[in-house]
Amino acid sequence: MDAAEDDRDIKLQKLSSTFIADFESSLRPFLYRTTADGVSKVRRNVRAREADRLVGLLEPFQELPQLLDPHLGRFLPVLADALLAYLRAPLRKKGAARPLLVTLSQAICRLLYTFCKIRGEKVVVRFFGAETKNLELLLETAEEAEPEKHVGERAEGEKEWTWEERYICLLWLSHLLLAPFDLSTISSAGTRSVKRPEIANLVWPEKLPSVAERVIPLAIKYLGAAGKERDAAKAVLVRISMRRDMQELGLLDALVQWAMACLKSSTTLASNSSYYYIGVLTFLAGILISSLSTADMDPYLLKVFRTVQNISDEENVAFKTVHASAIARKTVIKVLRTIAVLALRREYSSKGNEVITNEIAESTIGYLLDALADNDTPVRLAASKALSIITLKLAPDLASQVVAAVLDSLTTNVLWTTLPDGTKAQDLSVVNPQEWHGLILTLSHLLYRKSPPPDSLALILHALLTGLTFERRSTSGSSIGTNVRDAACFGIWALARRYTTRELQDVATAEVGAATSHSGEISIIQVMATELVVAASYDSAGNIRRGASAALQELIGRHPDIVTQGIAVVQVVDYHAVALRSRAILEVAPAAARLGHCYAEALMRALFGWRGVGSGDAKSRRTVAGGVGELVNLFSGDGGEKPWRRVQGLIQQIDGRLRNLKARAIDEKHGLVLVMAAAAAALPGLMGADAVKEWEDLLDSVRAILQVLLGVLKDAMASTSRRPELGLESTCRLVVAACPIIRMARVLEAMKNGSHASLDTVAWENILCDNEAAPNCVPDDSRDSSEVSEIVEASGYIIDASLRLVDPDTIEAAVAAATSLTLILPTAASESLIHSWTLAVTDHSSRTRRPGYLFALGSVFTHTQSQDAICALILSQWQQATNIVDRVSILQCLNRARILESHTARFVPLITEGLDDYTTDARGDIGSLARIEALKATSRAFATIPCDSRGVTVVRGDEDWFADENLFGFLYSRVLRLAAEKLDKVRAEAQTALAILIQDPIHHAAFTSAQHATRAYFRYLLDLQLPSSISWLSTASLHPHQRWTSHLFDGYVSAADSGAEGLIRASRAALNDFCFAAPANRELVCNALVGSVKRLHDAGDERVLLPTMSVVAFLFDARILEGGEKGLRGLFLATQRAHFKSGSVRKLEVAVRVYGGLLGVGEEEREVEKVLVRMLRHPFPGVRKAVEDVLWVSRGVGKGGVGVQGVKRALEERWEAGGDDAVVAY
Repeated sequence: MDAAEDDRDIKLQKLSSTFIADFESSLRPFLYRTTADGVSKVRRNVRAREADRLVGLLEPFQELPQLLDPHLGRFLPVLADALLAYLRAPLRKKGAARPLLVTLSQAICRLLYTFCKIRGEKVVVRFFGAETKNLELLLETAEEAEPEKHVGERAEGEKEWTWEERYICLLWLSHLLLAPFDLSTISSAGTRSVKRPEIANLVWPEKLPSVAERVIPLAIKYLGAAGKERDAAKAVLVRISMRRDMQELGLLDALVQWAMACLKSSTTLASNSSYYYIGVLTFLAGILISSLSTADMDPYLLKVFRTVQNISDEENVAFKTVHASAIARKTVIKVLRTIAVLALRREYSSKGNEVITNEIAESTIGYLLDALADNDTPVRLAASKALSIITLKLAPDLASQVVAAVLDSLTTNVLWTTLPDGTKAQDLSVVNPQEWHGLILTLSHLLYRKSPPPDSLALILHALLTGLTFERRSTSGSSIGTNVRDAACFGIWALARRYTTRELQDVATAEVGAATSHSGEISIIQVMATELVVAASYDSAGNIRRGASAALQELIGRHPDIVTQGIAVVQVVDYHAVALRSRAILEVAPAAARLGHCYAEALMRALFGWRGVGSGDAKSRRTVAGGVGELVNLFSGDGGEKPWRRVQGLIQQIDGRLRNLKARAIDEKHGLVLVMAAAAAALPGLMGADAVKEWEDLLDSVRAILQVLLGVLKDAMASTSRRPELGLESTCRLVVAACPIIRMARVLEAMKNGSHASLDTVAWENILCDNEAAPNCVPDDSRDSSEVSEIVEASGYIIDASLRLVDPDTIEAAVAAATSLTLILPTAASESLIHSWTLAVTDHSSRTRRPGYLFALGSVFTHTQSQDAICALILSQWQQATNIVDRVSILQCLNRARILESHTARFVPLITEGLDDYTTDARGDIGSLARIEALKATSRAFATIPCDSRGVTVVRGDEDWFADENLFGFLYSRVLRLAAEKLDKVRAEAQTALAILIQDPIHHAAFTSAQHATRAYFRYLLDLQLPSSISWLSTASLHPHQRWTSHLFDGYVSAADSGAEGLIRASRAALNDFCFAAPANRELVCNALVGSVKRLHDAGDERVLLPTMSVVAFLFDARILEGGEKGLRGLFLATQRAHFKSGSVRKLEVAVRVYGGLLGVGEEEREVEKVLVRMLRHPFPGVRKAVEDVLWVSRGVGKGGVGVQGVKRALEERWEAGGDDAVVAY
């Protein structure tokens, strides 16, 4: 659906230079090591993680492989030379296994394969060395790497070859076999007789060079592999068999006979895997392709054709396996295609082979036409390309027959249906989507090669335009027509590229059936451009939108001055602009519609099809409704029919479609009602100041629109859909759109009755706006028509039904509808409705809470007389809330409404409780949901603090909530804590809230730009606690902010101890930098954390106590907390009490770490030692091990099995000998 906001290819272009520089700087140290005497030697083993990192630097270039082209000459030869140096280096004796290392050859071959994957093996292999001396080196290495060759132990670091190594070695061998010398002159063994391996069905020619005798068994073995080695083995066999010296020795004949024998039916071949036959077929295809410009394979064409053709007739189990493989079927097509092309050569048919040529061509074309409906896409791609290539070789009359056969196949199973307006339309519901893809793709390939004559373009254009709008849905609702549209985009691109403007303009638009919906005398080029604009704007698949954009650019560029506003259209429907579907619908489509009526009409028409209201997901339908609103806004600028009349016509058209829908078309009904709501909502925006002058015509239109809306609302009330949330959501949006129209109707009715003889511009604009000023300008409901009264009554019913649901989208729409409805009701009716919502909130008869009613009360808070009652209701609901869902809903209510603008002090305790919510269950810290919402409410509260131009708080009176130190401190202290806690989403929201108080522009920009998981961010939080930094805050003149510093560390310790690895590093690094920046900073941190241990233990806050003790231990380890600090005696006693009778191993281990720190800096060393000695008898082994480590590091005792008494005696001797000056030999 929607692509990423920032396209990956754009990011890659920006980062490519960084990737390349990193790869280049890392490559040589990765391959070579420098010895003590400064000589570079190739490594034997490298780190697997470093190899993975280098591969990761190359992988992104698959998106834009051409970015690597300028650098291939620097990277590939270096890798190839290193591989050769590794293969020549002597092996070492076997050592210990090292699982974190890989051999250098494995790493190099993996990198080379990555280059092949990105840029293609034909490009990469050109950078390999072509020295023939390397042929036997590679061949010998490949032979030695065979599993059966290894008996006994391997050398150090040597492991079984990976498939990447085999692939690269065989690929390099195939490159070296292009040497222009006879292989007999290259072979070290010459042509002397050696024992040849037995290969089934292969008759060895005489006098083969030893290189050939060694290469062929190796290549045949890997020809049946399941991986990429098969492709490289095929290249080796093709290269060696097509060499002139090998052909003279009969190798080509021997290998062709061997391949045909392998494919013939035999029960003995059933044990071979399908990959074996795929390899044989691939070899035949390679041989045939290599001989396209020669007559080398002419004697074998008919035999190979018969052999491959018989595969379809055999009942052998092996051949059934072959036919079950898409790769095998694709390879069969490639073989048949090449045979047909060779047979159609004049040199072959002129030798009396006309009958054979005709048989081969007819049979192949028939087979390919059947293959166009194959279930596998690669097979259809191969068949369509093969058909186009063969057709190009045929005589013009025969080529026309192929084109006609493809076009005839496109009419199979195409039905015609009569629409409600009496017109006929194609029904493609029973056609085969796979066959259509193959047929459209075949037409596209034929057009690319300009095979069809110009007089057949009308039927081809009809097929392409139909394919461009092709869509089928599977039983699960997913699209299965994307590939058809993709092929159609390719076909239009090829048509624009290969045919001249005159040839295209000669095609009459009336002859193209799919173009009949385009009115006026327009050329077929304009029709194609318009359809491409629609596809690029609305298609659900991103690759289709981009493909249509590319085809449009080609069409306009190749045929200039034909398309309306051609250059502007290309600029608007840009390749990158259409990547995001929401942007394409809401921005690109309206911009294109402004360029011409033909585009606007087609875009509006397409919104009522499967690409618009028929979209498969609700989010897309909502976006489509927004697109309709943007297009309706253009109605006022064309100077034609009155805009309200056009809106009326559009709404009536939508109503007609709604009435013709089937009951089960829930999604489409949802889309149509949303579109109707968007069209109605756009009407007030089309009313200029002069519209009231034509009030009679406007009143007639408004009455007609309200009549339609009333009918839709009544249908919604009577609906019994199995998914009511969709219908209610769309209907609520319709209510929102209806309210401004009702206001217009009241004013216009009053004008008709003489109550409002005239309206000024300001009053008219207020009527059209949905705000609090509107009711003051609108007459009451005493003269409402029956339609308006029924709409109001139905709206109340629908809103009430919607507020009972829990679907977020439905609730959002219902809340908006509730706000709009209360603005058009009289005060008494509005208050009565609001009172009914308060009763619904307090109704506990249902098991589930209904947050919709609470949200509705918050939305109408600013224009109701029941503000105190709503506030009291929210507070009472908070007290009764027993689960996290209810608490989050209440906090969301505060954030949605404007309650905190005037009643902040009343809700500070509620927000405080939300900021302290650490509820956990099986899902984890679900209290974070409440903390996030409470932080959003805090941001709203902080935003109410008034400041002057210098950022200083302006206090209006003592009654202001922020002037109360306790109220302000409740929020500020907790925001500090949450700004440093371990959860990213909570920390980010707290950063937003805290930034509101930082009014200094420079510091505000620095704080908001810092990423909330970086060292700079945590350092900023720490700096904010210094007296010199308090002035950054707008409330600095009101309160002493240093008193809340300890709350910061209550959150900081969670990030520094139990956060993610990167978060722990960043927070601890910032703490270390801050402490060493100044002695006062160190004292501030140490006093805060050491004091927190006692405070948290006394408060029983185990959640924060443990990470605080852990960070205190870190301060000891980092030598931040040293002797002389106050409170170390209290820290010792608090630590003892904290782990007293504790069963938590984690707490005990942290306590031991704290004791280890106190051993070095505290005054109570003897007491600490006694505690540690007692803990040596602890029943938990992990605790005893931690104590032993601490004593060994700090005192040099505890190891060697001396026991508790031995440790105790050693410590006593140490103290008797003078403490640290004593040396204990244990």
